[in-house]
Amino acid sequence: MTDILPSHTENLESMIQEIADSYDRNQYLSHAFFFTAPAYLRATAWLYGVETAPVETARVLELGCSAGGNLLPFALSYPNATAVGVDLSSEQIRHGQKIAANLGAGNLSLHAMDLTQIDNNFGQFDYIIAHGVFSWVPPEVKQAILRICRENLSPQGIACVSYNTYPGWKVGDIVRDAMQIHSHGADCDADRLARAKAMLTLLSEGVAVGNTLAPALKSAVAKLRKHSDHYLAHEYLELHNTPCYFIEFAEAAQQAGLAYVGDAEAFSEMNGSYGRNVQLNHSLIALGQPKVLRQQYLDFAICRNFRKSLLIDAKRHAAIGNDPDLGRLTDLRFAGRFTETGRVDNAPKPRLQYKNHKEQTLTTNDAVIEAVMRSLTDTWPRSQSVDALLDAPIVATALARTAPASPARERVLASVRTLYQMGMLYITRDGDPYAEAKPGLPALTPGCRLLTVPPDATASVGATSSVGVFNLWHDACNPGFKPAERWLLPYLDGTHTEAQLRALLRDALTQGRVPATDGRWLTGQRNLDARAQSMVRRLLDFLHEQGLLR
Repeated sequence: MTDILPSHTENLESMIQEIADSYDRNQYLSHAFFFTAPAYLRATAWLYGVETAPVETARVLELGCSAGGNLLPFALSYPNATAVGVDLSSEQIRHGQKIAANLGAGNLSLHAMDLTQIDNNFGQFDYIIAHGVFSWVPPEVKQAILRICRENLSPQGIACVSYNTYPGWKVGDIVRDAMQIHSHGADCDADRLARAKAMLTLLSEGVAVGNTLAPALKSAVAKLRKHSDHYLAHEYLELHNTPCYFIEFAEAAQQAGLAYVGDAEAFSEMNGSYGRNVQLNHSLIALGQPKVLRQQYLDFAICRNFRKSLLIDAKRHAAIGNDPDLGRLTDLRFAGRFTETGRVDNAPKPRLQYKNHKEQTLTTNDAVIEAVMRSLTDTWPRSQSVDALLDAPIVATALARTAPASPARERVLASVRTLYQMGMLYITRDGDPYAEAKPGLPALTPGCRLLTVPPDATASVGATSSVGVFNLWHDACNPGFKPAERWLLPYLDGTHTEAQLRALLRDALTQGRVPATDGRWLTGQRNLDARAQSMVRRLLDFLHEQGLLR
């Protein structure tokens, strides 16, 4: 193993400038990541026994914020809070400032600056986020990130730092090395990318039959081909990408005066989340070992390639639980949307399969779990507490119809625990930004409007944007609006009924101002009310499913 924070400051300024120039040239879409949402971090910290600041008035700092896409959901959800973003790319910051102004996010400020310039004078923050930065910067900037997490955290502050990890990134290193070697000496960024992608063909279609790493290489390349060119350029062709073992990161954090709390997705640290074989064998070998070593063993067992570590001031280490206490889920609120996708009959008991809002699947014949999923779906995008789920008629009916092996509250909590361990729920400790949203499928009336304005779909921001679409659960959405749907969005401003939207779209279709969602132009045609109604309803249902509609 190597020191992940070696000291060699020569040419640091030139390296930082090279990184800034690269990100200015190759800008990427700035997305929201739900596991970095301050409300989600606060809820997760509670599972580890750590107290944090309420998010409604919190001060949040993001290091490496790009255009602010991971701060906008928070800033818009909590107008009495403060959000600050810092990034090396002045171009991305400029775009982000324009978008924030257009969306009215006056509590969000973005700064183009080198992270090493941040000191105590920059202020204290309740939540510090460094997502997608730590592994991609020089050692001196890594040191600065950990220093900021110690010096700029408030007394109840918590930081979330994500990074690439071994052993999962071992094959990624091979792929990256091959891409870097073949793209060396390219005349421009486009040529470098083309050469790198050509190497992917060799690693997928040209590996020898006897290559023992062939399955792993082919799998890595297949996953890479699902990503954008921007991802390939920044993940595999940048000057720096230095994964590390988890124990190395934890040691560096400790040396910086920080204590490791756990992962932002606490269930990912539980060996039971990966099946009985992992649970049994990991429990045996990790018995009696320190928390950090137990987690390193788990990384070996599951070949983890990415972590999202929560850190607090080392002076608060006594408050941290060894493992997430899922009994504390009873103090949280939950949200999710589930769709029944079919029956699975090849089992002793027929089971139903469901998928959630993130396309994850669950197969079950547990009536209480099914009832909890349906109750959450009925109130989506709002959240519910365990008490609210207990009182929900559909859950009460399921509890009454099944054998009471344990008290009703424990059975509901067990269902929530199952869904949480599968990563199928949004969680929050306090109220959520959808508290005033109407539950259930939308029936558009005056006052019904978009909760968030998709930046890439509004004239005020522009046809192209550097910020992705997000909902108020701080999650990225990929709507892919058709022209007719994009045309309708500005009218979802709280002043139009569904009938009025239908009439507006009908007239636009007849007058040839926009094509139908199938791409056909209907200029001059009459009797388009039914078609316009179908298009409006489809859009409203989709916006509701994505958590974009109040």
